Amino acid sequence: MAEEPTSSSEELEVELVSPGGTELPEGEDPARREGERLLPLGKPVHDPRYVVRYPCLKQMLAHGQRHPNREIGGVLLGEIWRCERGRVTEMREFIPAQHTEASLGHVTFSHESWQDIYEYMEKYAPELRLVGWYHSHPSFGVFFSEHDRFIQRNFFRGIGQVGVGVDPGREEVAAFECVDGEVTELPGLWVAAGEEATAAARQMLQRLGFPGAAQAKSAVERLRDGLLGEKRAK
Repeated sequence: MAEEPTSSSEELEVELVSPGGTELPEGEDPARREGERLLPLGKPVHDPRYVVRYPCLKQMLAHGQRHPNREIGGVLLGEIWRCERGRVTEMREFIPAQHTEASLGHVTFSHESWQDIYEYMEKYAPELRLVGWYHSHPSFGVFFSEHDRFIQRNFFRGIGQVGVGVDPGREEVAAFECVDGEVTELPGLWVAAGEEATAAARQMLQRLGFPGAAQAKSAVERLRDGLLGEKRAK
């Protein structure tokens, strides 16, 4: 078995302000937007709902494809709100980290990277917030190493924040969130595409794998497993 690539947590030196508190603004259900479709990648749930816009996902994968021999990464901008169906996180834009220390098995954002990111947000996206981060695993599968989990727990643990892993070589995507301090894999994402891009988005999603979907269990399956566990205990 290949050894899981890791890197020391001491390499990470960033200053982030995670969204605080539990109060979120009210907003519309993204499934009700005119002229737009929500397409499933994996087995996404409706509450909480994690949505990535098609151009954002496409550009993340393209960014990784341009660097097949080292990890790349960046941050995700968007919004987090509540609608009648529950909490929504929407990833609208990505900002690649330009100044990094990277190899096949790790990527570290420098202070220069964070300075560029904050300057971009202030100048071009003041209405958006930092909703997460992403990085690539070039052709060795999508998972979160201990270092990746350290980043998620310590810098992107806010309500609704997400970590996305992409493997452009294997054409796989994974996503993670923090629940009660533990990093948990999501079963899927919703991909938002305008009517003119729906066909292209469907074609791309047919190629993409979402390994976390294999871990997802329905409420019926969880109930069955719980009952079987009780019977074994007796």
